Amino acid sequence: MEFTISRRVRRRGAGMLCAAAVITAGLVAWLISGKGHGVGGPLVAAGAAALCAGRGLWELRRARQPFRLRVDAFGLTLHDAELSWEQIESVALRYTSAGDSESAPPRPHLTVWPAPGTKLPREPDRTWDGRVCHTLLDTDDLDQPLGQLAAALAEHGGARFETAPRAVRLPTPVTVAGPEHRVPGGDHVFRTPGPPTALLLVCLVLALAGTTPFAAAATGRTDLVPLVLLGPLVPVAAVGWVGTFYWLSRRRRPPRLTVGPGGIAFRDYGKAEVHFSWPEVAAITVGPRGGSTDTRPWLIVWPLPGASLPSHLTPHLADGHLACHLAPLHTLPGGPAALPAVHAFAGERFSGPTTH
Repeated sequence: MEFTISRRVRRRGAGMLCAAAVITAGLVAWLISGKGHGVGGPLVAAGAAALCAGRGLWELRRARQPFRLRVDAFGLTLHDAELSWEQIESVALRYTSAGDSESAPPRPHLTVWPAPGTKLPREPDRTWDGRVCHTLLDTDDLDQPLGQLAAALAEHGGARFETAPRAVRLPTPVTVAGPEHRVPGGDHVFRTPGPPTALLLVCLVLALAGTTPFAAAATGRTDLVPLVLLGPLVPVAAVGWVGTFYWLSRRRRPPRLTVGPGGIAFRDYGKAEVHFSWPEVAAITVGPRGGSTDTRPWLIVWPLPGASLPSHLTPHLADGHLACHLAPLHTLPGGPAALPAVHAFAGERFSGPTTH
């Protein structure tokens, strides 16, 4: 399959030139009107226009440069080299950032590690592990959907397509069907028990005990509780009602883990459900949360590069791949007892303890 970048890069360059033209037109109109005083505003506008024009011209020039990427049964064909799959040690779609709570991760980079003795007519990337690699493409420039590139790499690259860190999952062809449709019993649903009924009743009693005297005083019944005691009842009523609604919400929507033929899904308190279909999962592991001092084991899903992630989920970056931490094992619905079901449906995607 052939992949191109010229259309997207050309559109980006044209957009930057249009932005420069708009800024310049606004600056000229502002100067002609004679409403401007000082040189600060015009200098800022002129600088912004120059930056937009420079970036636009750079993008248009880049769109005219030779580029070719073909992924097929032979290997990778570039405009300046051809690599058969035998000449490729591994290829991956590697992320440079995991994004944050307000922005999605940027598009990954197509990276190739040539087999020993194979060289490309371009400078290799700087690496810390001593492996020679080359970044071939920023997939943000790709005209075609990222999923098409990932599918082509999975179809033709086999085990050479690195979908998760090697420490997490050994190279395995993504197209190998998992056992999810051969496991009997349908979906396995695990729920965290809600708060005890006694705790909810205690909060409700406090709420009513703190609120009833106010209702009586509003109707003129001051003989039940002296007015001087109404003040101390305010925090009692507040704690009671807050606790009632808090525990009631937790009782109605407790955490839930669902594992079945369709994938794995997790819902935490007060959050939307996170769902991954099995074709979107590269690996599932049990281990510490990366990037933190928390050493407790978590259930972690490693999505395939290019898979769509829930907007409310902030992944963690590990060796160029994204990791989605669902929950600590001790708070996971079902706890360690849920892991055999996860292993049964995930198959070789799963790496971790499977016993109680």
